[in-house]
Parts: sequence; C-alpha cells; structure tokens
Amino acid sequence: MSNVHTISAKTTLVGLIGWPVSHSVSPAMHNAAFDALGLDWRYVPLPVDPALPGAVGDAVRGMRAMGMRGVNVTVPHKQAVLPFLDRIAAAAQAMRAVNTVVVEADGSLTGDNTDAPGFIADLRAHGVEPAGQSVLVLGAGGSARAIVYGLAQAQARHVTIANRSSERASRLLDDLRPFLGATVVEVMALPDGARTIEADLIVNCTSLGMTPHQDTTPWPHDLPLHPGQIVYDLVYNPAETLLLRQARQHGARAIGGLGMLIWQGALAFERWTGQPAPVEVMRLAAEECLRRRAADSGQQRRQQPINVRRATPDDAAVISRLHSALQAYHAEAHPSFFKQPSAHTFPPTMVRDLLEKPSTVVFLAEMGGTEIGYLYADTMPAQETTMTYSLERLWIHHISVEPGFQRQGVGRALIDAAKSYARSQGIKTLALSVWAFNQAAIRFFEAQGFVMYNHRMWLQVDGATA
Repeated sequence: MSNVHTISAKTTLVGLIGWPVSHSVSPAMHNAAFDALGLDWRYVPLPVDPALPGAVGDAVRGMRAMGMRGVNVTVPHKQAVLPFLDRIAAAAQAMRAVNTVVVEADGSLTGDNTDAPGFIADLRAHGVEPAGQSVLVLGAGGSARAIVYGLAQAQARHVTIANRSSERASRLLDDLRPFLGATVVEVMALPDGARTIEADLIVNCTSLGMTPHQDTTPWPHDLPLHPGQIVYDLVYNPAETLLLRQARQHGARAIGGLGMLIWQGALAFERWTGQPAPVEVMRLAAEECLRRRAADSGQQRRQQPINVRRATPDDAAVISRLHSALQAYHAEAHPSFFKQPSAHTFPPTMVRDLLEKPSTVVFLAEMGGTEIGYLYADTMPAQETTMTYSLERLWIHHISVEPGFQRQGVGRALIDAAKSYARSQGIKTLALSVWAFNQAAIRFFEAQGFVMYNHRMWLQVDGATA
C-alpha cells in the first residue's frame, strides 16, 4: 500500500506552528490516525520564524483565513499566540500557554492546552491513579506548570515543586494557587530538597537526560529510590533516560514521557475532529518515526563530514536563525530572566553590522550543505579590571549548534576553527563566559581544554605564530 496521501480541495488541514518544527513526531502520529479512521485530513508542520515581525499573528489569522480546522502550538509561540485568540480555555489560562488552537464552527478561535490532561491520561493508562498521591515535581518551567496543574485537577494529595531556584518555584506556586483546590503544594530547592521527601510519584519536568545530553539526570546519584515509587520522565528522546535507569536499578517503576506526547496529541485530535482518537495507532507511528529518525541521523552523520568556514554578511539571516535555538534554550531554563527568541534578540541587521567589523570573526559549521552551528567571537583586546593589563584574546560571545546535531563533534569543530584562527593572529588565549545553570556547556568547554578561573573560562592556545 502506498504511503502517499492525495491532497485535494476537500482535504481538511491542521498542523503545528513553532520554531523549529522539523523535529516533531506529531505529523507522523496524526496522519496515521487520520488514515486509520479514513478521514480526508492532513497534519502539516508550519515553521513560523519568531524573527519575522508580526509572524505569529499572521500565522494565526492565516489559519482561519485558509479554512484550517486548527493547529498545535509549540515553542516559542505558546504564549505569543494568546493575543490573537477569541477564547482561552481554563487549562490554557492556568498554564498561561496554548498548545492547541481550535477553529470553531462560527470561525472563532479557541486556545486550549492538552498537556496537563495528556499527562494524567497517560498516568491512568499505566494504571497509576494520582488522586491521594504524594508527588515530587522536578523543575519549575512550563512543563512543571502543566504537571502541577494536572495533578491538582486530579486531586493529588500533596505536591512538592523542587527546583534549582526555589524563588522560581515559589513564583510558579503563586501563579497556580487559584487552581490548586484541596491539593497542598510546597516548594524546595534542588538537589537538597529531594533528600527530604518520600514521594509516591516523582516527575522529571527538566530537560536533563534529553538527547543529546543523555548522560545527565536531575536525580542525585547518591540518593536511592525505592521499590513502590513511580518515576515519570517527561523526556521521551531517548526512550530510556539515565533517570529511568536509576529508577529501575533501585526497584522503582519507570515510565517514559512519550505517552504524554501521544495523549496530548490525541486530545487535540478529538477537539478538532469530534471523534475518539486511535491512541495505539498514534503510539506506533510516533515510535516508528523516532526509530527511523535515529537510524537516518546516525547513518547521515557517519557519512557526511563537518565543514567549517568563515561567515560573510550574506550569512546574517542564517546566523540569526541558528541563534534562535540558543536563545530558546536559555529562555526555557530561566524564563524570568531570558526572553524567548524574537525579531529583536539577534536580528540579521545586527549580525550584518557585526560581520562588517574587522575585529569580528564568525564561523559557520555545515553538514551536507546545511548550516547547523556557528561561533561568534571578537579579537578586541580587553582587561578584566582597571588594575589589570589589557589582554590579547579571542573572546567567544556565542556558540550554538542545532539541537539535532549536538554531540556529533560540531561544537568541537567550531572551537578548533577558533583555535586555528587565534594561532594565525598570534593570539594565545581564548576566553568566554558560561551561565552557571548550563552545566552541559561547562562540561563541553572543559572537555575542549578550557579552565574555569574567576567567572570566566580560559584556554591557552599553543603554537601562536606571533
């Protein structure tokens, strides 16, 4: 049987808006569901660049104008769509984010959020009833907001939000107080807070353990888990995270996050179509998509070399796009401090002006003709304080690699290019700053030979010509 679906003027369209959207498994699982039910519907990925002024509003209005039935919304647009909707469902109001837009029969737009009910549905599908349970939630970002809200709606007895920043967890709790009902919620700091809690259910809402950082975990290695506990990791790529392995090693039950993705999609499917979603069909399609993508990526990366070149002003738009992934990562980690990527964070005009400065050097990494990472630095001498001498160094402002290409040697190739350039200019020192929360980046730079000193990281370059 052919996998090609004929699209006609009668085909009903839904889709996904976000930036980027190429990694999403939602098209595979929704289109499999449409096929299984014999529906003449198609689900399409719709990348909406946050750097384009007015793009989000145009996309939402265009959805209605083109007769679409609805869309899913992913980062960084879950909050940005709110002003363009006619109604906001209670769940979306509580979470201050929309992941599903429905075009109603009268043409009005309703924003909803199926993350929380999707999580609860997956728990129950695994035979776990959250009512009356004591739950430890790791993290205090957007995912944690959905999980805490869902647990309260499902009448969990007690929820503890544990986060590196207890202040951020407290702000989350304050936001959710009107929706908690009888559920008692408190906050604690990670990692110490985890040592004082005996929870029935532990839910990881951080990105630790996610590809390409499979060797990370939010759970202290020296803190045992117990038989009878349930550990739920929202991370679904890889399917077996380090946290889930820790749980199984201690006899706890481990549940991966793919089910939540499937159930939140199934609930959106039902909102659009009015029909029960074929959940098992969606699950099999999502699993197959992830398997195929992993196999294709591994083969492609083994076959294709990484090419690094100097960027020119003509590359400004590409660099601006690559910066969005870096900005989105920081905004997800610290939303109260970092903004989501937009047209104003690192626009092509700014990049072009920087590239025209003699002191600026930008390297682009390419694979198969596609730009997948960049490094931006400058050679201006600087001094640490008024008491120190001016230092000749190559200062690295940004280094960013597309999420799907991390841990493939791209970052190392960019650093090597920076070292080579420094040697050619007679510069003996590379330097940069890293935010303390970004432990993965600190470990990466340490592996390249950088040493932490004061609040900077430094690398002495051997073989400088001058």
